[in-house]
Amino acid sequence: MNHYPHHIGDFNTATRYLSRLERAIYRDMLDMYYDTEAPLDGSDFDRLARRLLCRDKDEMAALQFVLDEFFEQQEDGRWVHHRCEREIAAFKLQQADRGVVKSN
Repeated sequence: MNHYPHHIGDFNTATRYLSRLERAIYRDMLDMYYDTEAPLDGSDFDRLARRLLCRDKDEMAALQFVLDEFFEQQEDGRWVHHRCEREIAAFKLQQADRGVVKSN
């Protein structure tokens, strides 16, 4: 997906208690999720952190907190975000209805 709906009020309500760092990392995570149209690969935490530009201990801790707070880890190590999954499914359905096929 090259764009996704961002409902400012919903985001602010859901993240008001997060630090600025946590909110920024969360937005980066959402961008990655929608860009790849897939759950975040958490099978290697350090690699995921690097892909999200989390380098120091505060950033790594913020990443882990946001994962635990907003995502559900699957047995294969992937982190699923249920709202992202609904939005991606709706996007794919809309694309299919239009006869658009995504090329990788």
